[in-house]
Amino acid sequence: MRGALLLFRKELLQAVRDRRTVFMTVAFPLLFYPLLFGFIGDLVGREQARLATLVPQVLVVMEGEVGELAQALAEEETLQAFFYPDLDHALADLRRGMGEVALWVRREPARGELGYSLTLYYDATSQAAQAAMAKVKGFLQGFFQKLTLERLSAMGIDPESVQPPFTVEAEDIGGREAFGRMLLSRILPYFLVLSILFGALGFGAEITAGEKERGTIATLLSSRLSREEIVLGKFLAVLTVSLASTVLSATGLLIGIRSFGARLDAAAGLSLATAGWILLVLVPLAIVLSAAVLIVGSFARTQKEASVYLLPLYMVIILLGISVMMGSTKPQGAFFAIPVAGSMAAIQQAISGSITLGELAWTLFSSLALGAALLAVSVRIFRSEKVLFRI
Repeated sequence: MRGALLLFRKELLQAVRDRRTVFMTVAFPLLFYPLLFGFIGDLVGREQARLATLVPQVLVVMEGEVGELAQALAEEETLQAFFYPDLDHALADLRRGMGEVALWVRREPARGELGYSLTLYYDATSQAAQAAMAKVKGFLQGFFQKLTLERLSAMGIDPESVQPPFTVEAEDIGGREAFGRMLLSRILPYFLVLSILFGALGFGAEITAGEKERGTIATLLSSRLSREEIVLGKFLAVLTVSLASTVLSATGLLIGIRSFGARLDAAAGLSLATAGWILLVLVPLAIVLSAAVLIVGSFARTQKEASVYLLPLYMVIILLGISVMMGSTKPQGAFFAIPVAGSMAAIQQAISGSITLGELAWTLFSSLALGAALLAVSVRIFRSEKVLFRI
């Protein structure tokens, strides 16, 4: 164990002396994430301002006696109405991008003076079309409300004396706390796992495949250190760098989320207890990923080759992260034993305050067992002289 600690200190000292490692581990996460979210926030604000001032182009098709509505559409300043003789022509121009919304109006006299049938056509994948559709619906609701009041007045009925038999109110019970919790539960687990892998990738390849390129691995293997001590020392160094990168990345990420105006406190799901649960999940996960990087780096002959071999692992992590973030069903039971995905789900549950001891046990035991197995594989690799060249 003493030899492993000596090698651990030596590798960390090498990492601190390497400016690239220091920058990518310390400076990059603290600068990148605030700048990233600040940039995204600026883009979102600009887009919202643009959509707020949008004057939608509405392609209108009318059937029957609809003079009042046609006149109101032509005089409305918040939208531009273009009248078409048939629906097919209007929809064809809508698909060509000549408008945001198509409105098909049919007069139905059998339903009375207010008998209208209205259909709106729009592209739900377009933010401009969504904003335009909302404005057109608002206009139509206002028009028919005004028309109804005019008809009541013409009948000698005071509109204010007519009260609907029900009222509908909507209240947002989430607020900024819920917004902060949503951002944390969706984004934080994904970025934490990526930060662990990102921190382990470069440094892990440097102290394994990099030693082969420099020719220093032969000296290390011929030293008095046992193969177990060599593996443990290098593993602890990679684990330390990956955890440091994760903590700093989480700090930068929280600063970036805060720039959106979201509250980040106990009410939003970020408390000392939550941080403790997250850390308890992250350490075993970091053990797994650090051991995996150590194995791949030992297999490769050069750092460039190690980066190529680690790319599939990186892509798998991304796919697992997306599946967990975008999933609509709540994970249960043995799902938490799935490597990486279970840890992400456990972090989400910790932020939401709904994690159970059973779910935590699944995650911890599976990660620790897998990490121990990967370390055993690493030791076996280093016991072979082929590690000098290639497995």
